[in-house]
Amino acid sequence: MFETILDLHFDKSEGSVYWLDVLRKEGVQRSDLHLGNLDILGVMDMDKLRTRPITDFIPRALHDRLGEMILAETGGTTGSPCRRVYLPEEFQAAFVAPWCSAGQRFNFPQRGCWLFVGPSGPHIIGQAARAFARATDSLEPFTIDCDVRWIKQQQPESMGYRLYMDHVISQAMNVLTRQNITVLFTTPPLLLELGANMSAEQRERIHGIHTGGMNQSVDITRKLTRLFPQAVILPGFGNSLFGVCFERTQQPDQPSSFFPSDPALDLRLIPLPESETEPPRLTEAVAEGDRGRLMFHRFDRSFLLINMLERDTAIRVTAQNSDGFTDIQALSFTRNNTTGVY
Repeated sequence: MFETILDLHFDKSEGSVYWLDVLRKEGVQRSDLHLGNLDILGVMDMDKLRTRPITDFIPRALHDRLGEMILAETGGTTGSPCRRVYLPEEFQAAFVAPWCSAGQRFNFPQRGCWLFVGPSGPHIIGQAARAFARATDSLEPFTIDCDVRWIKQQQPESMGYRLYMDHVISQAMNVLTRQNITVLFTTPPLLLELGANMSAEQRERIHGIHTGGMNQSVDITRKLTRLFPQAVILPGFGNSLFGVCFERTQQPDQPSSFFPSDPALDLRLIPLPESETEPPRLTEAVAEGDRGRLMFHRFDRSFLLINMLERDTAIRVTAQNSDGFTDIQALSFTRNNTTGVY
């Protein structure tokens, strides 16, 4: 599978303009590349994902399928948004299949009535919310749109922040008081705000909660469990570029441990840098129990991402002969980034 994806993107006539440019820049031939030495291509240039035409990353052999592709943008926490596309089957594998597997594992309620409070527009989480609900034989969610790029510009507890939060919560409460909502999908901070505004009866009615968009601490999980005593609470970890990962087991009073399940995603932990300028050690992996920086490759026919560095760090865990990660935190030199409510 992986070699076929590389063949497609690096094809001299039908490949991706961006990746062919990288080969020329690095003085590398396609025949030099294999899964064990992708570090020779260097770190994925995020600025190119922000600025170059998106069709430069899509193999020319697939330009006749542009009408099928699903466009995704990041939230812009670390700068201007990065953009990519998924073919429908890639979107299914990256988001929907992991969700369905986790939902079955933890008995997430079927045929519920969903409320999604989060970003739509260019953010793929809105499309994922609809797909998740339909995968449980539910009506597509009632939705409250959040402009996450706007809220990140507001200082916490400033007038602008509070006014926007009040605006979002009042819209959500309008739905909750008029519809028989049984499933909530939103971020941990928004869920806590919602819980504080809902009646005990409304909270008791919630049987399923999916949280995403940012890390959910053990303390927040405890609070949510008290607020929503009838709910299966299913955290997820992911983003617009690589998809989503879920827990295999849930341990009370322990941070969530997430395990990738999509074969197209190679997510690993490399040694932590001491500064923003230290070159990443792309070929090294941290030992189980050690903290490292998240890095991934994602091998899709529509879009290839190699040596993509994340701003997050985590501790490596293993289970059933596969690697996962827990206790997700921001890199020390990026902690000043405003994360807002997503």
